[in-house]
Amino acid sequence: MGAEKNPYRRILQAAATDRRRLYQELYAADARAAARALDDVLSKPRRKRRIALYRRIIGPGHGAILEIGCGLGDLTHALGDLARSTVGVDVSLSRASIAHRYGGCSDGGGAGRQVEFSAMNAISLGFRSGSFDWAVSSSMVEHLHPDDVDVHLAEVWRVLRPGGHYLVWCPNRLGHHQDRDFHLCMMSYAELRQRMARAGFGNFKAPLFNWPPMVGAGFKVAAERALSALGIKLLWSHLGLRSICMVGQKAGRDPRAAT
Repeated sequence: MGAEKNPYRRILQAAATDRRRLYQELYAADARAAARALDDVLSKPRRKRRIALYRRIIGPGHGAILEIGCGLGDLTHALGDLARSTVGVDVSLSRASIAHRYGGCSDGGGAGRQVEFSAMNAISLGFRSGSFDWAVSSSMVEHLHPDDVDVHLAEVWRVLRPGGHYLVWCPNRLGHHQDRDFHLCMMSYAELRQRMARAGFGNFKAPLFNWPPMVGAGFKVAAERALSALGIKLLWSHLGLRSICMVGQKAGRDPRAAT
């Protein structure tokens, strides 16, 4: 499919210097369309279950949480009572503006503490190093150019405090999803874990199935390999493999630093 039929292919074909502009151009929905989408997002039980899962994994008592690709801000608000400060960023200025005005979701959170929103690109986070205890992205990394995934992970590593965590939710490349024009970098558990390890993350955890307890992510890597080798499709959703939900912890030393 050419770029004229799939505009997102322009990102794949663009040089790194042009991709930041293209992300803004292609993902910056107008405020009216974003407002219409709000009720649809909040009415989906699956979205509410996912937000409850993120809250359970992250838990309370943090200094600062960052959501990357916050969209309409429902998750950012839902995490608002888990930290003194919660920040949501999105490449779309109009969506960030809607999120500013949105008052939270019905699943808890939001009441509480400081919640802020900014328009910001996921590959260039305008925060000081070591600003956050947790970062989270939900259905965001698959929209990045494959080369920009590594840039993004390095940026998240930078803005996390030592020992901080990054929670990533994204579709699993092996999980029998339909192709979508805007999914530019689909990964498996094994592939995402490898990329995050290269960026300096370790101690990878994932829900045992679709809900905690959290276990070593190697369990999910082994399970996806076994099901792929056997050609079994039925168990992917039951085992929590169809989509990736993984947490990596920031290691103490930047792997890109000279030794």
